[in-house]
Amino acid sequence: MELSLDIFRNDAFSITSLQRVVDNTPYIPQSLGRMQLFTPTPITTENVLLYEEDGNIRMIPVTERGAPDIQQIRDKGRLRALQTKRLAKMDTVRASELLGVANMALPETIRLRNAISLVTRRTSKLRSDMEATKELHRLGALQGKLLDADGTTVIYDYFAEYGIAQPPMVDIDFDAIDEWNFMQFLQENFFVPITLSLKNRMTPNVQIGAVVGDGFWGKLMTHKGFQRIYIAMQTAIAVARATNPLVQPNNWMEVDFAGVRWINYRGSTNGEIAIPYNEARFFPIGAQDVFNVYWAPGETLQQVVEEGKPEYLMIQPDVRTQMPTHIDIFLRAYPLYACIYPRALMRARVAP
Repeated sequence: MELSLDIFRNDAFSITSLQRVVDNTPYIPQSLGRMQLFTPTPITTENVLLYEEDGNIRMIPVTERGAPDIQQIRDKGRLRALQTKRLAKMDTVRASELLGVANMALPETIRLRNAISLVTRRTSKLRSDMEATKELHRLGALQGKLLDADGTTVIYDYFAEYGIAQPPMVDIDFDAIDEWNFMQFLQENFFVPITLSLKNRMTPNVQIGAVVGDGFWGKLMTHKGFQRIYIAMQTAIAVARATNPLVQPNNWMEVDFAGVRWINYRGSTNGEIAIPYNEARFFPIGAQDVFNVYWAPGETLQQVVEEGKPEYLMIQPDVRTQMPTHIDIFLRAYPLYACIYPRALMRARVAP
């Protein structure tokens, strides 16, 4: 145990040194994180104040020279206050855990490297758990309802917050719609309604996306119109890779069809983070003021005086300088994944 204590006393296990190591620990965002759908917005308080206004664009009528100018009609708005949420988890590395990696027969530099490697691995696990939680929050906001870790507790119902009804589920009978009627059906039932709902948020760079469950994707893949587009896309990718082997395929399955980017959503393998098997969720990609993530400051004296960050990773060795027995690793985040324009969300399912 003496050896473990010596390692804890080493300068390499100081807060500054360990923080430098674990800050470089990488993490891999999941599907929605890769899409960068949520606009990051650091804030300096715990609460988010949102001002909603109609945002209509009004045409200016022609008037004679010298006539009075048309008076601008101000949009009526409403102020809403939403609260960021605290996500926090910790792990403890105890001196006894170093016995297997800090053998007395090894040089001190190797013992230190092994010990720090153990701390880094534990930090990586914390970050994986945090990223999975953030993905759950992203997926909830994408569906208009921010859910807690149990997958059922509603933190925020954004439809209720904005006083609108959630759009009804649209049933799609893939077997009954032929190729060309299918494209028209998708345009009329999803692309056009979402585009119109966006009003002045709809710019040339905005695209309509749909994340779909495996069952819905399977039905989509069997439709002739969709198959033709998919085969053409795969052929283009094969040609590009033959020309340049460095071209990388998509990280997840996606196809542009009928004005919609269809994405076979890959969440968690245990199904905790997932789109229902036979369902799809439609949303705008690249539209301003639809999806935001707000980052509130942390809880320490150093953190509360600055804008919020995506997460805070902190190392705290045992405060007992003579007989230290452990190191605590804290990972915290104070985000709010918000859908501030739920009117643009729609959903569908395979017809029963």
